[in-house]
Amino acid sequence: MDELHEAAIAYYNNGSMEQQNLSWQFFRAMDVNGDGRVSLQEYTDFLRQTAGLAWVHPEMFRELDRNGDGQLDFWEVLTLYYVARTRTINCRTCLRILNGLYFTCVTCFESSCGNTFDLCVKCYMRRTYCHPHRLFLDSYVLLRSRRIHHPSQPPGDQNLAEAQHSRMGWWNALRAMEVALAVGHLAAFCTIM
Repeated sequence: MDELHEAAIAYYNNGSMEQQNLSWQFFRAMDVNGDGRVSLQEYTDFLRQTAGLAWVHPEMFRELDRNGDGQLDFWEVLTLYYVARTRTINCRTCLRILNGLYFTCVTCFESSCGNTFDLCVKCYMRRTYCHPHRLFLDSYVLLRSRRIHHPSQPPGDQNLAEAQHSRMGWWNALRAMEVALAVGHLAAFCTIM
């Protein structure tokens, strides 16, 4: 939770005035009595009344309460706001909220339907999922692969062009490996009559 708290503060500090105002509106919506602190009762009432936050469990209050005083200040609620805005991805198998590293189906990610198929590391590692596609990348590699597909390269910079070509070779090799693994996996289930 510490890393999420720091990320929330970083986004707030570097955000526009409009984004900062939205954060304060979120806080004031929770702080019903206006005392500048959110009690456990205000927190649970807010969660019950807010449709988009049904996934947030009441036990998260203790995790958010960094100083352990039994109430949440603005900065502690800011962490919840950040989590609510960015961490609504769940593992499709075990349904855990995905924080940090997770795996995403590249085919689904690149499709125009807007739905992704995401897995926690354990479910991906143990293959405890049922999905028609086989090409998965972890969240960090997927982010880097987007840079490869959409390079921001100034014209005429030969070194960058060579580096991009080198990275594309790596990407093509990864795709070929995934196809080979998928075909090998399918072949294991085929028998000759």
